Amino acid sequence: MSGVTREASEGPVLDVRDLVVSFGGRRVVDGVSLRVAAGECVAIVGESGSGKSVTARSVVGLAGEGARVSASTLRVAGQDVLSLSGRRLRRLRGGVVGLIAQDALVSLDPLRPVGREIGDTLALHTDLDAAARRARTVALLERVGLPDAELRAGQRPGQLSGGQRQRALIASGIAADPRLVIADEPTTALDQPVQAGVLRLLGQLRDEGTAVLLISHDLSVVTGIADRVLVMTDGVVVEEGTPTEVFERPRHPYTRKLVDAVPAGRARGALLSGGGAAAPPSAADVERRDDRSLSADEPSNPTFDGAGGSDEGVLVEARGVSRVFHVGGREIVAADDVSFTLRAGRTLGLVGESGSGKSTTARLLLGLEHPDAGEVTLLGEPWNPLQEARRRPRRHLIGAVFQDALSSFDPRWTVGAVLADAITRGRSLRPGPVRTQIADLLDTVGLDPALAARRPLHLSGGQRQRVSVARALAAEPRVLVLDEPVSALDVSVQAQVLDLLDRLQRERDLAYLLITHDLGVALHMSDDLAVMQEGRIVEQGPASTLFEDAEHPYARQLRDAVRL
Repeated sequence: MSGVTREASEGPVLDVRDLVVSFGGRRVVDGVSLRVAAGECVAIVGESGSGKSVTARSVVGLAGEGARVSASTLRVAGQDVLSLSGRRLRRLRGGVVGLIAQDALVSLDPLRPVGREIGDTLALHTDLDAAARRARTVALLERVGLPDAELRAGQRPGQLSGGQRQRALIASGIAADPRLVIADEPTTALDQPVQAGVLRLLGQLRDEGTAVLLISHDLSVVTGIADRVLVMTDGVVVEEGTPTEVFERPRHPYTRKLVDAVPAGRARGALLSGGGAAAPPSAADVERRDDRSLSADEPSNPTFDGAGGSDEGVLVEARGVSRVFHVGGREIVAADDVSFTLRAGRTLGLVGESGSGKSTTARLLLGLEHPDAGEVTLLGEPWNPLQEARRRPRRHLIGAVFQDALSSFDPRWTVGAVLADAITRGRSLRPGPVRTQIADLLDTVGLDPALAARRPLHLSGGQRQRVSVARALAAEPRVLVLDEPVSALDVSVQAQVLDLLDRLQRERDLAYLLITHDLGVALHMSDDLAVMQEGRIVEQGPASTLFEDAEHPYARQLRDAVRL
C-alpha cells in the first residue's frame, strides 16, 4: 500500500541520549534522554518554552535556524540523524518519520488543495501510481474523520475550518505509513468527539506497531494514550513514569503545579492557579463597582452558588435566531431556531463540534451577522436585526475575547495604542486620563503597566490573551463573548486566565457566553450549558446536571468523549 517497509529492527525506533540544543550559547534542551519502541507511545508534557517541541523537532533535523545540536545518541530506525546529509534527512521526514504539527494553517501550503499536499507525500515516499494516490488520499481523509473527504481533498486550507485543517495535516503526516509519528499538539484545535477520534487513530497506529512521540500540554490527552510520560521544564526532564505514576502521584513541584491547574472535575469558582493568576482588585475596579457587584473585602475566590442572576438580570436574549449561508450552490444552515438567555453574573457555555454553529451564534449576538429569522435583544431592547447606526450607541455593552489574540491586534501598534483605541472609541479624550485608564486596565488583568510600551508580538501567549481581555473591558461592557479564549494556552497559563475571568465576572457582574471545545473548561466555568449540533441547540440546562440527564444522542456522545 505505501511502499514503506516495516521490518522489525533491534532496539527502539527512537533512541535519544544526552540531547543538548543551544541557540546563541543558551541551552534550551539540556541532557534529555528518551526511547520509544515500536508499538509504544511516549508523551512529553510541559509549558511553552520548556523545550519539548525543540526536542521532538531535533529528531528530524528541524531544531531551528541557528540551533547547535549534540547528543551521545540520536538514532531513528537505526539511522544516526546527526550524520545524515540534507537529502537523506528529507527522505527520513515523511517516509520514516511522520510529523504532525500544531499549526495546520502554517504547515499546509495555502495555495494547494489538501489532497495535493497528501498526494505529494505519497509520490515522494511510495511507489503508488496517480490513481492509487488519489484513492489513498481520500481513504486517509476518511480515516482521520474528515466529512465529505472527496470534496475536502479538492479544497485549499483556507476553505476548511481549523479542526478540518488539523485533520488534513494528520492525514498528510501518516500518509506514507511511517515507523515513527511525532505528534506535536495534534488535538489543540479539535472539538471533543473529533479529538477522541484522533486519539483513537493514534492508538490504532501504536497498536499496529508504529512508535508515537506525543507532545502536548493537555494532560487528559496524554493520560488517554501514553504508555510513558516525560515532564519537561527549562529544557530538563524533571519527572518520568506511567501516566498514573506521574499525574496521580506527582513527585516534582512542577508536575504538581500542572496537575492542579487542570479544570476538569474542579468545582465552579475553584481557584486553579494557586493564587498566582488574579491580581487583587485595584482601586479603579472598586470605584467602578455598582450595587450588583461583590464588596471589595469579599474573599478573592468564593465558591459559586449559582445565584448570579435573577429574572431582572437578563442582559441578552436570543429568540428563534436562524442564519443560512449559500456556498457553491449549497445551502448551509449555520444557526437554526437558536434561543438562549444571558444573565448578569452568570456564564452560559456553548459547546459542540467544529461547524456546529457556535461561532455564527456568537457573531449574531455581537451584531456581526444579520439573522434570517428571529431576533436578539440587549437589555430588553432590539439589538439584531437593527441598523448599525442605531446599534452603535450601545455597542460598547458587548465585548469579545477571541482564540487568536495576536491576529486580532494591529502588529504595528503597541499594547498602549491597542487599549487607547478601545478606550477612546473614536472620541477625543485628553492623553493623561487615557494613560491612567490604560495602566488601570493592565493592572486589572494582572499585567505590569510598563508593558503598554511593548508590541503584542513581543509578549507571551498568556500576556497577549490578558491584553485581549483588557481591551474587551475598556468600553465597560455588560456582556462578554469568549470564543475559545484559552484553547491555545498551556495548562498553567490557561488556569491563570480562567481564574482572571472568574474574578472579573464577580467584580463587574458580567454575563459570559463561553464558546469552547474543551468540556473540562466548560464544566468548570459555566453555570448553564447549551449543546449545539448542525446549527441547533439540542440540549440546554444547568452545567452541573446537563450531561448526567442528557437525552439527546449527541449530548450523550459528548459526555462519553470527555476524559475527566
